[in-house]
Amino acid sequence: MLRMKCNCGREHKAPLEAYIIESGAIQKLPVFLKDYCSVYMVCDEDTYAVLGARVEEILKNSGKFSHKLVLKKNPLPDYETVGNILTHLYPLEADASESGFSPRPDFILAVGSGTINDSCGLASYRLGIPYAVAATAPSMDGYASAGTPFLCDGTKKTIKCTTPRYIIADTDVLKDAPYDMLLAGIGDMFGKYTGMLDWELARDYAGEYYCANIVNNVIEATNLCLENGYKLQQRDPQTIANIMEGFMVTGLGMAYTGNSRPASGSEHIIAHAWELEDVAEGKKPNLHGLEVCQATRVVMEMYRLLLEETDDLHLKALIEKYLPYFDAVEEFCTKMKVPSVVTEKEKILTGIQKGLILRDRYTVLFYLRDKGWFDRYAQYATDKMLEKLI
Repeated sequence: MLRMKCNCGREHKAPLEAYIIESGAIQKLPVFLKDYCSVYMVCDEDTYAVLGARVEEILKNSGKFSHKLVLKKNPLPDYETVGNILTHLYPLEADASESGFSPRPDFILAVGSGTINDSCGLASYRLGIPYAVAATAPSMDGYASAGTPFLCDGTKKTIKCTTPRYIIADTDVLKDAPYDMLLAGIGDMFGKYTGMLDWELARDYAGEYYCANIVNNVIEATNLCLENGYKLQQRDPQTIANIMEGFMVTGLGMAYTGNSRPASGSEHIIAHAWELEDVAEGKKPNLHGLEVCQATRVVMEMYRLLLEETDDLHLKALIEKYLPYFDAVEEFCTKMKVPSVVTEKEKILTGIQKGLILRDRYTVLFYLRDKGWFDRYAQYATDKMLEKLI
C-alpha cells in the first residue's frame, strides 16, 4: 500500500505495492510474486507472442505457473472477454477433490496493455484475487487505475476494478511495440493538459475537490513526455520510460483520489463517444490514445476561443497558464505527423455533442452549456479540426 500525506488535507492511499520500469524488468517477476504459489496468466494471441511465452517459462521455472488463457486477437473490454477470464479461472480439466483440494489460483497475471489489463482488473475485483500486469506497450494510462472502461449494455462505463499489486514494465519489450501504439501512449498523455485545466475549472466554477500536488505531478510527467517525445521514432528507451512513468503518476493519482480526474477530462469523454459509435456500428475502435490526442486538440480550440471571448479575468488567467502547453502539443502533432483517426465532420461534431451527456462530469463542455454557447463552440472546434486534416 502506497501512502502520501498531502497538503490538500487528505492522506492519499493506493493498493499498488510496487512498480518497475527498466531494461530486463521481466526477469524480476519471481521476486514480485514470491508470496504467491499458483499464478493464472491471461494474455491474447499477440501479447503471448511478444511476452507471454517468456513469462510462462519464467513462471514454470519458478514453480508458480498454474495455467494460462490466450484470448483471440484484439479483444474488447466487454462481457465476452471478462466472462472468458472468469470461466477459465479454474483449468477446464481440473477436478476438486472431496477432501478440500481446490485448483483455484491465488494470483492473476495480465500480460498485455489496455483491454487485457482492464479486464483482469475487473475479474480480480469480482473474484477477490490480487493481480499484477506485465506491460507490453506504453499505450494507455490505465495500468494503475481503480476504474476500468467497460463496454456494456450499449454504452461505455467506468466501473470499479482492482488496482494491480505490481506493474512490471520492461523497456526492452515496450520499445518494440507497434509505432502507432507508441504514438497513442504519448497522445494519451497530452490529454492531461486539457484534463487538468478542466479539473481547475471544476474546482473554481463547480466547487469540486482538487489536489494541486497531484496536478503538478501530472503536468511535470506530461512535460517530460513532450520534451523527449521527438525521440519516439528512434524508440528511445528513455522516452518510453518517460511515458510509462507518466502513466504511473496519473494512475496513482486516480487511485489516490478514487476517480479519474487526474487522468482525464472532456477530451477523454469525447474520445469515448467516438469509440462507442464505432462499437455500435460493428467497427474496430481506433487506438484509445490517438482518439484522446485528437479530442485534446478539439478541446484546445474551444479553450482558445473562450480565451478570446470571455470577460472573466480569472478564467482568462487559467487558460493562459495552459496556452504554452497547447502550442507545444500542436507543434508536436504537426512535426511528428500524429494521425487524426476521426476524419468525418459529422462524427467529430457528434462526439463533442455526446461528450456533454455521456458523463456527468463538470468540464469546459458543461461551462459552455451553462453559458448557452455550447453548440456554437462545438461547431467551431469541429471546423478547426477539419482544417488540420487538410
